[in-house]
Amino acid sequence: MMTIRISRRTALGLGAGLVMLSGTGAALAETTLERAKKDGYIRVGFANEAPFGYATPDGKLTGEAPEVAKAVLAKMGIKQVDGVLTEFGSLIPGLKAGRFDIIAAGMFINPKRCAEINFSEPSYGIGGAMLVQKGNPKKVKDYSTFKDNSDLKLAVMAGAVEGGYAKDAGVAQGQLVVL
Repeated sequence: MMTIRISRRTALGLGAGLVMLSGTGAALAETTLERAKKDGYIRVGFANEAPFGYATPDGKLTGEAPEVAKAVLAKMGIKQVDGVLTEFGSLIPGLKAGRFDIIAAGMFINPKRCAEINFSEPSYGIGGAMLVQKGNPKKVKDYSTFKDNSDLKLAVMAGAVEGGYAKDAGVAQGQLVVL
């Protein structure tokens, strides 16, 4: 059995994030956190991206983000976590539409996303990388390689930040393949 250690600061930060994500207006009678504590469960949006958040073959929600969320939620008295599978690009719209109560996914925090939703304290940090053919025959080093060679194509995930990074670096829209 895997043990996850969570610092008090992380737990409080994630808890605060859950509270912030919970309500969209003063007219609500109870917050999502209050409802989840009362009902004993919470709905978690995820995009089936191992290792960040995914469903096992038997349908169990797992991964880095869901396991951290489960540990924090359990400390808050919420034992049942129901996963709601969606496309990565639909996580924020789905949260805003009420399809699920929180998001547990490997998601970059950026100003555009912060304008739409609130985030908890990050549970990890990661840098970017590019997957290239063995031996890197096209000598790809960064986005400028694509800007400088219009014959190259760059695959990016729908809704992920890399498409924006590529555009900001001058990569033409016609070079992007959105998956």
